[in-house]
Formats: sequence, C-alpha cells, structure tokens
Amino acid sequence: MVRMTDRGPRDDGPNPYGPGQTPPARPGEWTRPEPGPAGPPPYYGPPPGQQQPITAYGTGAFPAADGQPGGQPPTPEKPRSRGPLWVALVTVLALAAGVLGGIVGVAITRDGGNSGSTGTVVSGPAGSRVTTQPPAEPGSVQDVADRVLPTVVAIAVASGNQQGSGSGVVLSEDGTILTNAHVVTAGGQTAADEVLVSFFDGSRATARVVGTDPTSDIAVIKVDKSGLSAVSVGTSDNLTVGQDVIAIGSPLGLEGTVTTGIISALNRPVSTAGTDGSTESVIDAIQTDAAINPGNSGGALVNSAGALIGVNTAIATLGGADGASGSIGLGFAIPIDQAMRVANQIIAGDEVSHASLGVNVRPSRDATLPGAVVASVVRGGAAADAGIPEGALITAVDDRKISSSEALVAAIRSRAPGDSVKITYSNRGDDRTVTVKLGTS
Repeated sequence: MVRMTDRGPRDDGPNPYGPGQTPPARPGEWTRPEPGPAGPPPYYGPPPGQQQPITAYGTGAFPAADGQPGGQPPTPEKPRSRGPLWVALVTVLALAAGVLGGIVGVAITRDGGNSGSTGTVVSGPAGSRVTTQPPAEPGSVQDVADRVLPTVVAIAVASGNQQGSGSGVVLSEDGTILTNAHVVTAGGQTAADEVLVSFFDGSRATARVVGTDPTSDIAVIKVDKSGLSAVSVGTSDNLTVGQDVIAIGSPLGLEGTVTTGIISALNRPVSTAGTDGSTESVIDAIQTDAAINPGNSGGALVNSAGALIGVNTAIATLGGADGASGSIGLGFAIPIDQAMRVANQIIAGDEVSHASLGVNVRPSRDATLPGAVVASVVRGGAAADAGIPEGALITAVDDRKISSSEALVAAIRSRAPGDSVKITYSNRGDDRTVTVKLGTS
C-alpha cells in the first residue's frame, strides 16, 4: 500500500503564507461542484517545473452533512424535506428546465410523427426549405450517441434528509450497472437508503448497492430488470492525447445529455479529499475537455467506436464567492481498465484489492529534485523485497516520470496486484532501477 503521510501543509515549495503557517483547507480549487461557499483558491502547489497534482471532487450532485466525510461543501442551512424519490428527481428536472427556459426563452417540443429519412421540401420567397436531416455517418457523434444513449442511466439517491443524483452505465442485460462510489453513498462509505434508476426508455426501477470501493471511487448497483441494452466495454491502455471522446450522463438531472471533446491528458494524478483535508482516493485519470457537470458522475466516456473507455468522476472548478461550479473544460474520468478490475471483484463478491508498493511517501522538499520521497518502507512489502531504501527519491515507474507523491500513488493504483514494474530511484547520489513485483493492499 502506498500512503501519503504528509497530512500538514503541502511541502511542494515555498509556503506563501509564511514560515510555519498552514494553508487553508482547499476552498474549492478542485471540488465536487455542489453549491456552497468557496473563496478564491490559494496556490500552494509544486515548484515550477513540476507536474501539478490535482485535488478534485466527483460530479455526483450529493451534498454531505457538515462535518461528515465526502468532500462536499456544507449543506444548505435549511435541509430539504424528503419526499418520494421520484418526485425529487422530477422536481430537479422541472427546475432546470424552468431556469433554462427563462434565460434563453426557448420552448422545446418533440415531433410526434415518424421521423424517417425522407422529408418535405417547401418552396417560399427565400428559396427551398429542406426538412430532412442528414443520416448519421458511421463513427460520428450522432451515430455513437444513437447506440450508446440506451446504455446510460440516471441515478437518484436519498439518504436521511439528503438527496442527490448521478449517472451510471449498464454492464449487462440483467441489470448490473457501473457507477461511482460517491454517487451511491452518503458522502462517505455507507450506501444510500434508496437508489432509483431511470432508463432511456422512460422506465424506472429501484436498485440495491452490490458493493462500493471508495479507494477507486467505483460502485456496482443492480436492478431487477431484464432485456436492457448493455454498453460495449473498451480498453484504456492504448488511448492517445487528442483522441475524440464523447461524454454521456445526466448533468443536473438532465438525462441523456451528450457532450463531445478530446482526451486532453493521460495519467493525470487526481486526488479526492474529504472535508477534513484527508485524501480519500487518488485516481490515475483521463483528462478531457468534454463538458462534465454535477450529475455526470458515473456516466460514460466513450470513444468514436462507442466503446466505454472511462467513467466520468470529477471536474476542476475555479471556486468563487458564490460557490457556483460547472464545467471549465477540465473533466476527469477513471480509466475503464481500472474501473472494470474493481467492478469485477465487486460483482464476484470478492474483497476489492489494490496494488501495493509497500512504502509511505511524501513530496520532495527540493524543488530541483521532483519525485516521491520514501518516508518509510513496509517490512516484507514489495519495495523491501526489491531493496528500495528509506529516504530514496522515486522518479519513475516504468517509463512514466514521477514528479510528486500523488503521481506515484496514482501510478501504482493503476496497476494490478502481482504486476511487475520497474522503479527508478536515487539514494545519496546513486541512481538505480529495480524490478518490483507489486503486492496487495
């Protein structure tokens, strides 16, 4: 297990608050985008030239109670009364529709007729009006959306006097659904009291939580429903930066929302944190500029073939005095290879395991020497067996550069127990590369 032991101020560079001063708890620099007070974020990241470790929160719209783990801004002063879950979901949709209608003044209607490939040409003073729509080209957004939308669901949850929403992806025709752990838990590790799933065809069904893994932010739920459309699961081990992607989910309860973008970066260390500043999980994330907003958590990130390559989980926000949050083009998804490894363990009823290097690490205190410093070595662990000493500065895992302690945690958690990796480290001027067989945490 790789643990970050530095729970105090981030020691990645000079402290802008003065010697011995502690930066304020992360006030919304990277946050699950729920409404709540937040001030302009201070910068206390790594020194120039080092990769920025990201602290983000998931995009499930589920506020946590004050003082409870979950990394959410405080709940409103007056808790919402709890009624039937489906009523809450309809209310959210109605409010969103009312706001949008008030702003843009657009009434949305649906054609009740058969929208075939042929249409009517109407002549007028300005020329001909063509009412046909172009057919979907194979691999186009239109084509992918048509195939993937039926496999993505909206999820509404209730726990105590709190309600929230998110998204999910159907893995099997008999009702097994993949989503985020933070979507179906009450801001912590306890499953929500009620989980309601809305399907693309308009039907709804209650679900039970099969299992959750807060470390990876993955959960599996199950509905008693058959004949569902299941997503095609792809792979995330051969993705490329610049590749076209499509995000599908239910932002703000708006079911079946499709947005597009590209893969902006790979292997991005994204840490989610609780309200007390503790680290809940570190994800080796796919970064995308496809619009992801509150409620997208647990939804699908697919490639141009319609294959699931990631599970949308978090966004970065600027933070503001009004507490507003939304897409600024920095969204993050859990790579599907990692997500499915955990999901398959949950489905099988096994205890979820993660790869372990067997060290506790902290950031490097030298701005000219980026990496993860081994604060201690676990006796009998993988690092001990490979001869990695305490005090060593780990700078690479295989061919991947390690510039921070978060980057090392993300790199190790992206692997499976038993995998062999090459660890490059320096110790008192001696640079070495050793092969390590990862253990299990």
